[in-house]
Amino acid sequence: MRLYLLALLLLTCHASCPAQKPSKLRPKWVGNLPAVTDKAYYFIEVHSDASSSLPGARTSVWTELAANVERTDKVSVHEIFEDKSAQQYDNKNVTLKSIDNYQLRLQVEGSARPICSRRIDEYWTYTQRGGTPVIDYHALYAVERKGENADFSSISKTTAYGTHGMWRSAIVPGWGQFYKGTNLKGGLILGGTVALVAGIIYTHSESSNYADKILKTHNSANKRTYATKRDNYMTGRNICIGGLAALYVYNIVDAIVSPGARRIIIHRSTDGKRSYGLVPTMMSNGSPGLSTAMTF
Repeated sequence: MRLYLLALLLLTCHASCPAQKPSKLRPKWVGNLPAVTDKAYYFIEVHSDASSSLPGARTSVWTELAANVERTDKVSVHEIFEDKSAQQYDNKNVTLKSIDNYQLRLQVEGSARPICSRRIDEYWTYTQRGGTPVIDYHALYAVERKGENADFSSISKTTAYGTHGMWRSAIVPGWGQFYKGTNLKGGLILGGTVALVAGIIYTHSESSNYADKILKTHNSANKRTYATKRDNYMTGRNICIGGLAALYVYNIVDAIVSPGARRIIIHRSTDGKRSYGLVPTMMSNGSPGLSTAMTF
């Protein structure tokens, strides 16, 4: 068997994500790899919970990444080391641009050529183990298949869901929020909806009962008492109806414009031209708006 030196270049793409801090929302790809229609590459998720620092966590997953590449491309990885790394942040536009170069020394049989890969996204949380803080780290890589020439520029991240969350919340309030990974908000919306519906049913039932009592009594004092209670329950019912309507509208708007858990998008582009689109977003002043998304 002849030995060849191959370089596995790992580049992190630039995509929309928050600044480098632990995300409150677990990305959709954690434990659920995105579907790939392009046969030129595949996704690998790697995990580490044995490091107390983020750089250490990033390095600790290299062994698992190399093992996955070995199994898939039938190669033997001898060494992996960091080449260089540069990152640029833009908090105003909530974007992160970074370039992380790595190399793997591989032992294979056949002609030597680079196998390219890119770290698409990463997610981590802090936890305690035996009183020592550790990082529970996950990373998603796109890896070029051996003999292919993959184009990773079609892969991007987003926290926008658009109509995917809207129609779900239109059917069941809170469903769109659950779909987007904002489970607490979804639970509050669903619970509030149930409570308001129950309030409408109860107050309507009580107002009807007192209306019946008014018809069945000839005592004027009792009639006034029953009429007051009927009116109070009708007012409560109307308040519940108004609250339900407001909550439903908020539920729809939130499902459209509020960011959810990061998810992976694979853009379809066959002509190599730029494409433009509008993505619902939340503006800096808290009002809903649209942002422009451009794909090269």
